[in-house]
Amino acid sequence: MKAFIWNVVETLIVFIITSVIYFIKLLKRETLIEKCDGMEDVVLKLLVGGMLIYFTLFSVIPSIQDIPNIIHKNIYTIEGISHSYCTPSKLYSMSAYIFDEETQEEVYIDFIYKGTIEIGDKLIIQYLPNSKYGVLIEKNGEIIRKRIE
Repeated sequence: MKAFIWNVVETLIVFIITSVIYFIKLLKRETLIEKCDGMEDVVLKLLVGGMLIYFTLFSVIPSIQDIPNIIHKNIYTIEGISHSYCTPSKLYSMSAYIFDEETQEEVYIDFIYKGTIEIGDKLIIQYLPNSKYGVLIEKNGEIIRKRIE
C-alpha cells in the first residue's frame, strides 16, 4: 500500500514544483534558461508548457482519480503472461505488457521489481486502475510480495 501512496504523492509533488517554477518565470517574464533569449525562450516556454499539459493529462489526473481507490483499497489484480522483456533501471522501475488470460486483454502496467522479466513469464500484479501503477506479487509461482487485502 505504501508504494501506491508514494507514487501518488511523488507525482503530485513533482507536478507542483515544476508548475510553480514555470509559472513564476512566466509571470515575471524571465527566461527559463539564461543562455536562451528572444525567440529561443518563447519556443522553450511553449515546449515546457506543452510538456506540463501532457504530464497533467496522463499522470496527474489519473493519480488524483486513484486516491479514492487507495482509500477504499479498490486495487485491481491481473494474472497473466508477460509480452515484454524488461530489465530494471536505476530505480528498479519497469513497464510491461501483461496478457490477461481471463479477459483476453493486454494491459500496460508500470511496477517496481529488482529482477528481470522475460517474455512468457507468468505474473500476478496488483495495480491502480487509472494510473496503471502496480506492485509485482508473483513471478512464475514465486511469491515476491504479500497481496494487498
